[in-house]
Amino acid sequence: MSTNYINDPGYEVPDNKILVIPHHIDSLTYFDEIIESLAGSVKREWMNPHAYYCLPLTVGNQYGFIIKSVRDFDIVWDGSRGNAEITFLNEDNSHKQIIKTGFGDGIITIQNMFALKTPVGINIMTIQPPNHFIPGCFALTGIIECDNIRRDFTFNFKVTVPNIKIEVRKGDPIGAFIPIQRYFVDKFKVESALDHFDRETVMNDINESSNLSTERNTVDKEKNHMSGRRYFSGTHTDGSTYLDHQKRVYE
Repeated sequence: MSTNYINDPGYEVPDNKILVIPHHIDSLTYFDEIIESLAGSVKREWMNPHAYYCLPLTVGNQYGFIIKSVRDFDIVWDGSRGNAEITFLNEDNSHKQIIKTGFGDGIITIQNMFALKTPVGINIMTIQPPNHFIPGCFALTGIIECDNIRRDFTFNFKVTVPNIKIEVRKGDPIGAFIPIQRYFVDKFKVESALDHFDRETVMNDINESSNLSTERNTVDKEKNHMSGRRYFSGTHTDGSTYLDHQKRVYE
């Protein structure tokens, strides 16, 4: 009798889904307390009203999924190659999420009680929680083949400022991830536009950039929040529109 695993032929994860697999089949996974989609999460406490006129920021705020702490704890690292010191302020929810040291260099490791499984060919990329910050630390980037592995993986962040107390509280974003197609990034190379297009075509783009710069430094300064919102509306200075323009992330 054959053994079937998720993502074996005929048992593939559905497209556009990330499935949660608990450590124990009958246990509560608590993943809805830990994972939160950022779709629709436009605002950040630190942003002033002017920042929301920047479409790249507001779309970026909504990309991916955050990993939240389920505990209150403080961290102090002395700047050595050794481990940071973690002080837990309560023991509540310690069975839902393991927070520990072990790699040295002020790195904190978060292990959740579940694994993630992606569709075939889709990696998980761990990232800094988009435009969320805990002063004194930064989430580490990693790429995991979650379509292939049959176990969980850890999220990690590094203390960047020694000898200060870093406060992490329940609900704070301590990691994040986005799905990304395997080999997608590998295909891209940075080259000169003149290696691919004639000078006249490249000059057209340069002139359009100059026109936009002139607008930003003249007529746009008289508008609300000094923004002509041309990028937001997806229009060029000649009135033509972007071929494909995203103004929001759909939940």
